[in-house]
Amino acid sequence: MVTLLDDLTRAMEEYLEIIFELESEFGEATVTAIAGKKGVRAPSVTHVLKRLSDSGFIFYEPYKAVQLTEEGLKIAKRLDRIHKTLKWFFTLIGIPSDVADADACEFEHIAHDDTIEKLTEFVEWVKSTQDPEWLERFRQFQESGGKSGA
Repeated sequence: MVTLLDDLTRAMEEYLEIIFELESEFGEATVTAIAGKKGVRAPSVTHVLKRLSDSGFIFYEPYKAVQLTEEGLKIAKRLDRIHKTLKWFFTLIGIPSDVADADACEFEHIAHDDTIEKLTEFVEWVKSTQDPEWLERFRQFQESGGKSGA
């Protein structure tokens, strides 16, 4: 599991990600904006925000913008990196961008740390390699219906 703390649920991770995205894009994360992005009502958001605040992941006061604590920011950035890595990999192997994004959102919460570490190493290697021949061979393999042609 990718969580840094055992008591951090998937829903809490998703809220940390949303807060991070809103802070990055708009400079702040309000309850209304979080609810809109999550597709839920404000009272549902408030309940989770109180839990996150009590756990030390955010600073939350009613009617004020929510802010990530240092620990909350650390988790949110890590989840963001994992999401981007997974989406990039899924897109690389031919999955449409919207599906890759949705799948990355699912996988980032369930994948083991070792799996993420090795996948990240692979993605970094792919990005740095000067020999795209293997990728071309893979695309040909896909186009042939999964037959190696050998």
